[in-house]
Amino acid sequence: MHPGNRETINRRDFFRKAITTTAAVSALDFLAYFNAYGMPVKDKAVAMGRAKAKEADNPHFLIYWYIEGGWESYDMFSPVVTPNNVIHRLPPEKMSDETYRVLHFGEPHYGIYKQGNIRYGYLAESGKNLFPDMAVLSSMETGEFHSGDRLRVHMGSYDLRLQADREDDERSVMQAFAEVYGQPYVLPHLSWHYWLSDGELNEQQYTGRKGYYANLGPTWAHTIYAGTPADLKSFLLRMQASSTDTVNRQIEKFLDNMHTHVARDANIEVVKSFDAACDVYANLASNGRRLDAGMLSRLFTDPVLRAKFDIKPEDELITYNSVNGNKARTKFSPATNVQAMMTYEMLRAGLSCAFFIETRNIREFDSHFSRQGLWEKDRRTPRGQPDQTNMMNRQLWKPLNTLVELLKTTPYKNTGKSLFDLTTIVLTSEFGRTIKGDVEAIRQMKISEEDKQKMIDGQDISQHWRVTSAAFLGGKVKGDSQYGTVGERTLLPIPLMPDGSLDPAYHPVTGELKPGCQQSPQSSLPNHGDVYATALYLADIDPKGRGRNDRGPLRYIKKA
Repeated sequence: MHPGNRETINRRDFFRKAITTTAAVSALDFLAYFNAYGMPVKDKAVAMGRAKAKEADNPHFLIYWYIEGGWESYDMFSPVVTPNNVIHRLPPEKMSDETYRVLHFGEPHYGIYKQGNIRYGYLAESGKNLFPDMAVLSSMETGEFHSGDRLRVHMGSYDLRLQADREDDERSVMQAFAEVYGQPYVLPHLSWHYWLSDGELNEQQYTGRKGYYANLGPTWAHTIYAGTPADLKSFLLRMQASSTDTVNRQIEKFLDNMHTHVARDANIEVVKSFDAACDVYANLASNGRRLDAGMLSRLFTDPVLRAKFDIKPEDELITYNSVNGNKARTKFSPATNVQAMMTYEMLRAGLSCAFFIETRNIREFDSHFSRQGLWEKDRRTPRGQPDQTNMMNRQLWKPLNTLVELLKTTPYKNTGKSLFDLTTIVLTSEFGRTIKGDVEAIRQMKISEEDKQKMIDGQDISQHWRVTSAAFLGGKVKGDSQYGTVGERTLLPIPLMPDGSLDPAYHPVTGELKPGCQQSPQSSLPNHGDVYATALYLADIDPKGRGRNDRGPLRYIKKA
């Protein structure tokens, strides 16, 4: 159920499949029961149950941070040094060879740099303090279609058809993760993307299970659209207060036979759900007060946290955007700094374990730009490519730095580990952007020279491009590491060997095949499916058979 839908939510809406066994009872069910009837007396069986849950406690958290629209990867994690032909023009017959950069490319704060083992472009400058904990994937290839590649970010790599109904064995990466780790949490899988916000999609063609489908896997893996802080608080209040006789009978059966359940390993998931609900209830009902609307309503209002994430009133609002002349749509989401704060609070409170953060404004990073826009009307005074620096700092680096700092300084129970130690963070986008445009096809057209010039001037030189990158952070990540590069002549990623090294058949700087060489049969270019599999692998999940993704994990990204 999307928070933008204000219809009354009941138990049946939230859990699609009827609860028929005690093992399916979730933490949310226990929490609602405790609110209605109170927690059970702390007898020996309850203590044994909670001890058993702690014994099997295997916490993992997953956060995807998605920049929708495509960051300029040549200026970030797939860095290349090229001439800036916005300023230094080539002869007209060489126009297809020109590369166009931002106006100040090559000047201070607009270069290609290296810190530790990571080479990066200026768009990543504000994130370089995270490099000791980061692994960068610089050789990565995607498609060039917003909706298709956006869906592959979620679902991985296979014969994925947008308008086909999603089948029961398909999973998004977050659903696959939550299927394994989600049951003990009240709202395991929170996301701030909304599939039908995409301006390219006809809403009539994407009903039911088509495109991104929220309800794949067991109920605790289903996607819950978190929305704004007000939406999520309202959602929690309604769900926390709900219960059914069927659920209550299952809980009573469990409580009456606690000794039996504790003794049976097969029931460990329901024991963990029970223990998680006890912790949540105790935390929210501190100082002897009952769990009530007032306590939940105080979520996301901590002035210290709000200041850390630099949250302003307008950051909590949803925005509407029109794409390609279609009606304005929205993701029903706040800004990423608000999403990051909500992620931290839900994670710290033990309410959720999987989060998909996404930029709020539809296509904000979709930096299409015509060749004629590179210069003023006099065709001589340079203006340069669109500069994504401020957007990247505001939408990614500033809130991510705050989130990582908080995760590192927040212990997880009494384990001696921090939340960061137990978390995997994935930074990604659907594709990159171009920095050039081939005009030869236009010049060969049988049209007037005037019309050819109009087409050349109007050619998009910041369009969708299959060259991009991704990055991983977290306790299991081999930090200060980088895999792959982009050729400075080919502007294409160099394939990687199974150990993460460059295919030796390619020149490591130009990216060109060496004379007499062919690509190694062992090398390949990672794609969204490799990132999907690696995210699960970093969370100690064997990705094989988790959904239909047919790519394997990049094992070299995980610490030995």
